[in-house]
Amino acid sequence: MGESASCKVDLMFSETPRQESLRSSIETVSALDASLLIVLGFGGFSIVVAVLHNAIHRYVYRDQHSLDTVFDAGGKVTTSLTAVTVASQVLWPVDLIQTSVIALKSGIGSIMFYVIGMSLVMVVFPIITIHFKTKAPGAKTYPQIVYARFGKSAHIVYCCIALLTNAVTLTAMILTGTYTLEGIVPEMSSELTVLLLVFLFGSYCFIGGLGAAFYISYFNTCIMFVALVIFTSMFIFPNSNADHRNSTDISVMYESVKCVKGPSSNAKESFLTFRSFSGVVYGIVVFFMVLALNCCDQAMWQSRIATKPQQGVTGFFIACFLYLGIPISLSLPAFLSYVSMSYQNGSYLLSPLDTNNGFLTPLVMEDTLGRPGEYLLIMIVFMALMATGSGEIMAISSILVYDLYKVYVCPFRETYSPFSCPLCGNLKYAREGGTCSCIPATECPSCQDDVNLSRSNAPLYKLKYKCPLHGEYRHYEDMLKDYKSWCIIWISLCLVPFGILMTSLKLNVNWVTFVMETLLTPFISPLILTFTWSKCTSKGVISGVISGSLASVAALLLVAETSYDKGLSDFFTNTSADYSLFASCISGLLISTLITVGVSMVTHSIKCGADVDEEWAKLFYIDNPLNPWRNLYEDELKNIQKDRNLCISDMEFIFRKSRKIAYIVGVLITILLVVVMPASLLQYEELNADQLYNYMLVFFVILVLGTIYSVFVPPIEEIIKIKRYRKREVRDTKEEEVALNSY
Repeated sequence: MGESASCKVDLMFSETPRQESLRSSIETVSALDASLLIVLGFGGFSIVVAVLHNAIHRYVYRDQHSLDTVFDAGGKVTTSLTAVTVASQVLWPVDLIQTSVIALKSGIGSIMFYVIGMSLVMVVFPIITIHFKTKAPGAKTYPQIVYARFGKSAHIVYCCIALLTNAVTLTAMILTGTYTLEGIVPEMSSELTVLLLVFLFGSYCFIGGLGAAFYISYFNTCIMFVALVIFTSMFIFPNSNADHRNSTDISVMYESVKCVKGPSSNAKESFLTFRSFSGVVYGIVVFFMVLALNCCDQAMWQSRIATKPQQGVTGFFIACFLYLGIPISLSLPAFLSYVSMSYQNGSYLLSPLDTNNGFLTPLVMEDTLGRPGEYLLIMIVFMALMATGSGEIMAISSILVYDLYKVYVCPFRETYSPFSCPLCGNLKYAREGGTCSCIPATECPSCQDDVNLSRSNAPLYKLKYKCPLHGEYRHYEDMLKDYKSWCIIWISLCLVPFGILMTSLKLNVNWVTFVMETLLTPFISPLILTFTWSKCTSKGVISGVISGSLASVAALLLVAETSYDKGLSDFFTNTSADYSLFASCISGLLISTLITVGVSMVTHSIKCGADVDEEWAKLFYIDNPLNPWRNLYEDELKNIQKDRNLCISDMEFIFRKSRKIAYIVGVLITILLVVVMPASLLQYEELNADQLYNYMLVFFVILVLGTIYSVFVPPIEEIIKIKRYRKREVRDTKEEEVALNSY
């Protein structure tokens, strides 16, 4: 430990790409084997799970006929299933592959700060979700809220932002999957990889909708946890694999990594320190970058919409701890092993391009576990790809259905507005008369036969609904459900040429992930203010988005040009560097916030409390007359008369407990992540071998506990939920029989 930084070896990268070397060392998995594993293993299994989900909702809950169920999974997803799904969706393959690349730039501290930044997003988002669910409990997409408050101009802007975010996410997914398979299966063409990925993304979405995605996310998370436990145990208990002792024994790796020169900004120029300024910068960038992604990506909102506030808040906090141990358990051992192997080699084994494209982890997995390691990495990465990619397809479909088709292409009424009744056209809320008096379909005696008919397996063109009030709209929803299916098909087909184009451009995965997502940060403040601040206006939102985007791009280019060697001539490297990302992130967020607030203060028309109530009522009355959101909260609203008009204050009062939990627990976890964890690790200038082992052991224990929770708790809770529903259904049937007999 007393060795000076000057004694450290400064390893050089390979001057030429190591593709041929990789191909010669990793040729045990054939393209046929990998294709069969992906199609029959992952794809076939996911289709079976989707069919199982459909059977449960057809024969138990009997709500499969509903369009909303396709996009919100019934709205009653359990706490544990929410937790594993959120952890699975937040866990991008990039977290598994690229965090080890970041460590090569900033040391092991960057992995910790990266994980802290990601975890903080899961702490903040329950608070944002509470506002969303209490103010717009019937909304299925976040652009619906923008449209309800601000009209078509801001709505179109955020529909474009949502679709852009989906495109960025899918690009990162496709590139990660392609480069991962390229590192493991050299003979696999990028075109075949894209086809396999699209098949995985679209197959079970088409069959089971969002609910199937929740079930698949459960199995994905279980398999990822088990696979990571197997991989990490090779380093925690190295004697169990004597053939690879040099690349898995922590003491051997430590002695090698200690001798390699790390970033100059790190303490003692060491990789084995948490005192890394660059690592802190990456952590800050990741927080805002992922917060922007969570806010702008409809796929992220779908998981929040599918659960009630209390289950959603609790599920998010559990997901935070589930996620905590995953990236560190894979990327830290992979990074240490790679640097150790490179030190013994005399130079880094990969070129900068190969490193940025994520070949580091495949190389280590193959060296550590041989052929099983290759299959293990395919399972880990493609399980994460399935969870994220399918969610993106469902997100695009929901935006096309709810925000484009229903509003602009084929609205049920030409005078459609989010706060008017689609059945009669009257306003649901107004200060002076003109309110709607239509009864919901669940209370309409004429609708019972139509509901039974819709639950049948008859083709849509044979369904003849008889209810004079709801029948025509029920036909309209059937048409939308059919349109949804075609959306999934066409989106999947369009992804094939899109994916082939992206892979043919040979884009840098690291650049796509960090730069493109960082450029989304100007969209955070206008969107959050949309459903938290009554004085926010359409002009404020649009001007904030535009000005923030310009500031973000300008700061990125300016810092990349002035702060790094070669400037913009080395475009992909310098624009994805830490200070460039930090400047882009902060400037975009700051300018968009100031402009949105400033313009809104000048243009708003809020003068009294009644104006505030009317503004929020626009969101409160986003609803479906066939499936009113009030039915979803019948247990929570049982003490409120059914004929009473609810208001925002009612929902805030009912879910005040969830709000308190979100704020109090959020603050406590923030203190743990931002203060306790860094303080306990920053006291060490450079870790010794025992400290490094203990650090890995702590997160291995967290990983094992997360595995136990993820494997056992969701199915138990789901079975209990089904039994309670069946018991309640039997009780209601008996009560109806008693009432009929009495009559």
